[in-house]
Amino acid sequence: MKADVAILGAGLAGAAAACTCAAAGLSTVILEAHDRAGGRGFTRKFAGSEDLLEFGGSWIAPWHDRIRHYAERTAITLRPTQPVIEHRWHDGETLRSGQPASAQARADFDCAQAAIQHDALLYKEGKPFPWHGPMTLSQYLDRIEAGPEARAHVLAWWTISGNGDPQKIAASEFLSSCAYGDGTPESMMSALRHTLVPGTGILAERMIAEAQADLHLSALVTTVQQDTDAVTVKCAGGLSVTARAAICCLPLNALPAIGFTPGLSGRKQRAIAIGHGGRSIKLWLKVRGVRPGILASGGPGGLRWLFSEREAEDGTTMIVGFALEDGTLAPHDRASIAQALARFFPQAELIAWDWHDWVSDPFSRGTWVALPAADAWIGDAELWGREDHIAFATSDFAAECAGWFEGAIRSGEAAARATLAHIKP
Repeated sequence: MKADVAILGAGLAGAAAACTCAAAGLSTVILEAHDRAGGRGFTRKFAGSEDLLEFGGSWIAPWHDRIRHYAERTAITLRPTQPVIEHRWHDGETLRSGQPASAQARADFDCAQAAIQHDALLYKEGKPFPWHGPMTLSQYLDRIEAGPEARAHVLAWWTISGNGDPQKIAASEFLSSCAYGDGTPESMMSALRHTLVPGTGILAERMIAEAQADLHLSALVTTVQQDTDAVTVKCAGGLSVTARAAICCLPLNALPAIGFTPGLSGRKQRAIAIGHGGRSIKLWLKVRGVRPGILASGGPGGLRWLFSEREAEDGTTMIVGFALEDGTLAPHDRASIAQALARFFPQAELIAWDWHDWVSDPFSRGTWVALPAADAWIGDAELWGREDHIAFATSDFAAECAGWFEGAIRSGEAAARATLAHIKP
């Protein structure tokens, strides 16, 4: 097969790259290892129901203008996030509503919260943190002398921000997320403004169709070989594409499976070998006895962050929950899920649950980007510039909005523009 541009990956980065190339009159072939488009955006029915849910990323922030642009173009609508009507906290031992800590521990909790807010606002203002060198989340919690209640609070919000081993991942992953709002962890909710209907994966499908790209599913790329004036991409099973250029839109942690000839630059190879540490678990729970709009956070482990997002078609409530892959939750085990649910919703009845294992998924090998404190440089967008005929794009090292679908789209568009400049006659 031949095309102007070969695109590796049919996530939103690949879809945006295809749209940008199509607008310039270039033909594209997209090779996707999954049997679906969407990448880490995965829209499918909840087990045993007709409810379409997002099993990968989902939320859209108010400033995400490029994904909103493509949503409008492809007849995807935006669903506002359910307002929070109640916040429940679990400090590791006790569940509270309206109060994050006991009266005895409240002073220590407020002191830690003030330190977090101060440092997050420094980040928001573009000022340096008041320390030098790498800082993991665990080191940061020691630095601010966080007590048990504050640690439970931070680790709950860590599941939707840093989402990796707190002893390895940079504290800035958490603080930068707090900076979306007023600097407190709870203000991360201000960024979770909308979700897409019918879904993120369907948005990617429609973008690819609009670009008239030649999409090949279940096409596992094995090698990418550059010659003087062309790139040849080969897949397991024999499919081969020769193009004037290629845009690699695969997650950072999926790149070790690709053989590049000639080899990539040394720093890229080292970054690929290190990889990022995104290791969160996202589950959907169908329950009875819980009203939509309840936010719950904290706990000693297991599900640490839950939000009763909306009512299902059968009158039950759909709760989205997050945990760290640290051994405190068994996602396949009903008893483990029920115990985690009862910690925050003692009267709730668990009907069913469903999830996707992104860490074991061979084409993602992780969730959204979580940079190691000792090697945060692997996410620098400048590192991932074009090499000869190959450009790179993913939310993992996007110059803007890294870790979000917005970052994937902006990265895909930027890589396509670099490719257009490279192959322009």
